[in-house]
Amino acid sequence: MSEEKYSGNEVLLLSGVGTMEAEIIISKLKSYGIPVLKKSKGIGGLMEIYTGVNSYGSDIYVPEDALELAHELLGHAADDEILE
Repeated sequence: MSEEKYSGNEVLLLSGVGTMEAEIIISKLKSYGIPVLKKSKGIGGLMEIYTGVNSYGSDIYVPEDALELAHELLGHAADDEILE
């Protein structure tokens, strides 16, 4: 696997993703060398610590210059059909 360096601002890849879906997506992107930032909505981050579930969802960000590759890796699943 090649180590690519990405620079630039992070952009929103997916919004409102559930805990399990987020972890699967993040794992896949990281395996291809794409850095990922996950931000929990509302008090979702705290809920995830205590219960393991974030019912508010999370937003997933990637570097701007990796956005197209991330969409390709996810099979353009960004329109609410993430893992169906």
